[in-house]
Amino acid sequence: MTVIFLLSSAASSATAQMVGYNPKHSANQQSISVSLIQLIANPERYNGKPVRLIGFLRLEFEGNALYLHREDYERGLPNGIWVDVPRDLSKNENQILNNQYVICEGIFRAGDLNQFRGELTTINRIEIWPSGRDRK
Repeated sequence: MTVIFLLSSAASSATAQMVGYNPKHSANQQSISVSLIQLIANPERYNGKPVRLIGFLRLEFEGNALYLHREDYERGLPNGIWVDVPRDLSKNENQILNNQYVICEGIFRAGDLNQFRGELTTINRIEIWPSGRDRK
């Protein structure tokens, strides 16, 4: 009985841990949870503030961005923000996170950057956001 309980307990804690980049292994408690819609509509309101966002992450040469939806990236819609990828993000983490819905934390800087209304800098967290089916 004890062995079975320990194994199921270990499996539960392993699946609860999110995958991605989080060197401090915690969330920034000072980050403001904000939607990309709010951020794009009111960039000055969040300028210079720590924010927590969920969106579709695309990592590519001169095109690192967090979009509202996968389709926004695929259709070239301006519903996103530039992402200043952390220098210590490993190649493996990059591959795991690319083309995924993620939760990100960092400092938002308002401004017009090509099609984007700002950028996320000083990023301390990028982790895969599980789908609704996986969060049960």
